[in-house]
Amino acid sequence: MYKINFGSTSLWSSILLCSVIITAFVIPVLPVHMHGRSFNLAYTVIYISAFISLKKRNRTIVILFITTFLMEWISVIFNLELLNDVSKGLNILFFLVVVVALILQIASANEVSLTVILDSVAGYLLIGIVYSIFIFFIIKNVPDAYSSQMDEIVNDGNINASPPLYFSFVTIASLGYGDIVPLKPISRSLATFIAVSGQFYIAIIVAMLVGKFASQRGSK
Repeated sequence: MYKINFGSTSLWSSILLCSVIITAFVIPVLPVHMHGRSFNLAYTVIYISAFISLKKRNRTIVILFITTFLMEWISVIFNLELLNDVSKGLNILFFLVVVVALILQIASANEVSLTVILDSVAGYLLIGIVYSIFIFFIIKNVPDAYSSQMDEIVNDGNINASPPLYFSFVTIASLGYGDIVPLKPISRSLATFIAVSGQFYIAIIVAMLVGKFASQRGSK
């Protein structure tokens, strides 16, 4: 295990949560031509803060962090479709590893602290971002996978990340306005998985937090 002291864990957990909130809710509001670089910068902050927030970092996580970080900016420099796809795939893998690590970190915590709560929220929002990347790949490769509101994600070479993020979080929360509808089996299957996994995440995390809180009160 790699145990390096980067300072307060709660500070980096706060930075992680803030960067995820900006990625999920602030950047989509910006003009479309600003999405690309804004996401590159926001993802970079997420990489660093997530890596430092993890208490246990094995060799695999270190290598994945470095590879994801480098590929993100290599894809920006060369701007090739293949590199962009590889970068997005690494983003999915890294974010999923971070979410699993955060859940394990929460489960192993002795008490409900500020860091535990911040990690819980950050993990939930990271899952939504991961699903939005999957949705983007489906839109890009499967014509008419979603209703017409998803058709304009690429305009004059600029990628509009707002619709995939919106649909991801609306689905993970089981809200379902119905303005964007999955039309193909793959997009419907993903929507079902997003909705179910979102509820499972909340149930598992809430159960752990309530159990730890009850244990704290009982030990006093």
